[in-house]
Amino acid sequence: MSTVPDHGLKEMVPVFGPDALGAQAGVSFHHALARLSEGGDLKARLLLSALSHFAAKGYDGVQVKEVAEEAGVSKPTLYYHFGSKEGLFRQLCLVSLSAMAVRIQRLVEPFLASPIRGVKAIDEASVKLAQAYLDLLLESQEFTGFILRSIAVPSPDSGFRDLMPLVEKGLAPLGLFMNHVFGTSLEQARKEVLLFTSLVGALIEEKLRDPQYQITGDEVRWVAQRWLHGVQG
Repeated sequence: MSTVPDHGLKEMVPVFGPDALGAQAGVSFHHALARLSEGGDLKARLLLSALSHFAAKGYDGVQVKEVAEEAGVSKPTLYYHFGSKEGLFRQLCLVSLSAMAVRIQRLVEPFLASPIRGVKAIDEASVKLAQAYLDLLLESQEFTGFILRSIAVPSPDSGFRDLMPLVEKGLAPLGLFMNHVFGTSLEQARKEVLLFTSLVGALIEEKLRDPQYQITGDEVRWVAQRWLHGVQG
C-alpha cells in the first residue's frame, strides 16, 4: 500500500487553513506563508516559491524544476508533497482563496452592523468598501497577479475552472453588502459582485503593469460610482 499522502486533487482541502495563516487576525497570505517558511515548514516554502513563478509566468510557463530549485529541494520531494504540477497549483489556489475568503468576510462585517440609508451614506460606504477591498488585494501583489492571471487566462491543464465556485464563495460577502444596502437578491448580488471585482481589478492590473503607478482616491471613487450606476440604473 502506498505511503504517498493524498494531495487533495479531488478533495478541496487546503494544506494550510485560514487559522494556520492568521487570516482572522488580518495577516496577509504572503506574509503568513513567509512566516511558516522561515519557521522551517517545507510545504510553505514550496508554495511561496510556486506563488512567485505562477504569478510571473502563468500555469503553462512554469517548470516544476524551477519551483523546486528555488525552494532548495529536489523534484521528487515536491512531487511527494503535492503529487504533480497541477496538485501544487491547486493547493496554492485552495490555500490562498480560503484565507482570502476570511479576510473579505472581516472586511464586509462592519458595513453590515447598522443600516446604510440615503444617497450620501450609500456613496460613502461604497467608496470605503472599494478602497478596503483594493487595499486588501494590494497587500500581496504577487497573489493578486496570480489570481487575476488564472481567471483571465485559465490553462485547460491547471484545473482552475473547477475552483471558480470557490472564488465566488470567497467573494460572496461582498454580495451581502449589496443585499444589506439595496435589498438585492443574493443571485443578482452575485452578478453585481463580479462587476465590482472587475472594476477594482482594472486598477490592480494597471498597478501590476507599472509598479510606480499610484492609484488615487478619485479613481477609487470612479469605481464606486460606476458600480452604483449599474446597480441603481
